[in-house]
Amino acid sequence: MLRDHVESIRSSLVVADSHTSKDCIHRRVQKGELIRLLTGICIPSARLIGLNSRERETAVFIARMCALSLRYPDYVISGGVAAYLLGLPCEARIGQLTLYAPSRKCPTLVHFPEVVIDDSIRIPSVCVRTCRPGRPVSSIEYAGFRIATPARVVVDCARLLNEKHGFPIACAGLAHACQFDRFRQDASRPRQEEARRDFHEALDATPRNTRGRGHARWIVDHADAGCESPGEALVLLALLRAGIAGLTTQEEVCIDGRTYFIDIALPELRIAIEFDGRIKYGETVSQVHDSIEAEQRRQRALERAGWKVIRVRWSDLTLIDEVVAQVVVAIRSRSAR
Repeated sequence: MLRDHVESIRSSLVVADSHTSKDCIHRRVQKGELIRLLTGICIPSARLIGLNSRERETAVFIARMCALSLRYPDYVISGGVAAYLLGLPCEARIGQLTLYAPSRKCPTLVHFPEVVIDDSIRIPSVCVRTCRPGRPVSSIEYAGFRIATPARVVVDCARLLNEKHGFPIACAGLAHACQFDRFRQDASRPRQEEARRDFHEALDATPRNTRGRGHARWIVDHADAGCESPGEALVLLALLRAGIAGLTTQEEVCIDGRTYFIDIALPELRIAIEFDGRIKYGETVSQVHDSIEAEQRRQRALERAGWKVIRVRWSDLTLIDEVVAQVVVAIRSRSAR
C-alpha cells in the first residue's frame, strides 16, 4: 500500500526540464497552483487539498522524499525515514532523515522550503545536514528510492534515535531479516543470530568516532526478533534496562494439548508478561469480544499450570517503571519459594 501511495505522489510531481518550463512553473507557483518541494520540483496544490491533517503530513513527507530522490538520485537515504519506507515501526518524520552524500564535494545542507496549502495550512521548512562519508555507503533500490541496506538502516536508527524509537526498529528489522516464525523457532533463532552478525558488521563499518556507536551496539546485542509489536519491544527494553536476566520471547508452553506462546517470559520462575495491544484483538466489537474471551481462557490455563501472568496495556507504557516494579516483586516472591 505504501508503494502505491509513493507511486501515486511521484507521478503527480511537476519537474522543470528547461528554461521555459521553469518560468511556467514559477508562474504557477505564484498563482498557488503548484507548491515547491525542492528547486525545480513541485506538487499540484490540488493533490494536498481536502486531506485530513495526518493524511496531509504523510503526503507532504512522501512528496518531499520523492523530490529528494529526483533531485539527488545518488544520495542514500537512511535512519528513521528509511525505516519508515521499509515498513519498520517508525513515523514519517523528515527530521529523522539520515542522508549520505556521494562525495565530500556535495552540499552540506538540503533545504526543503515551507509548504503552504490553501493559504492557511503551513508545514514548516526543514534543513537536513548531509553526511559525507569517506567511502560509499552500500545501498539498495526500494520503491524508487536509493536506501541504505536494511542492516545499515537499523544501525543508524540505533545510533541516532532514542532507545524508545531505536529498539523497536531493531527488533522489527531483526524479525524481518530472519523471517522469524514462532512456530519454527528452532530454525528462526539461528537465522536471528546470523542477521545480528550482519547488523554488527554494518556497525563495525561505521567510523569509530561516529556518534552513538556504543548506544547502537547495546541495542543490536539485545534486540529480539520475537517481539511482535513495538509495545512488546518497549516492555522488553524496560525489563532489560532494569537488569532482569533470563528473559525469553515467544516462550512456547503446552497445556492440556494446547500450545501457547508467551510474549515475554521468565521460564525458570514461570512468570509471563503479556502485552495487550488492540491489533491482537481485531477491528470490530465482535472480534475484540471474542479475542478477550480467548485471552481470559488462555490466562486461566497458564495460571492452572503454575504461571504468574502480568498483563501490560499500551497505557501502562507511560508508567513503565510500575510494570518493572511489578515484575521485580513477582521475581522476589517466586525466588523465595
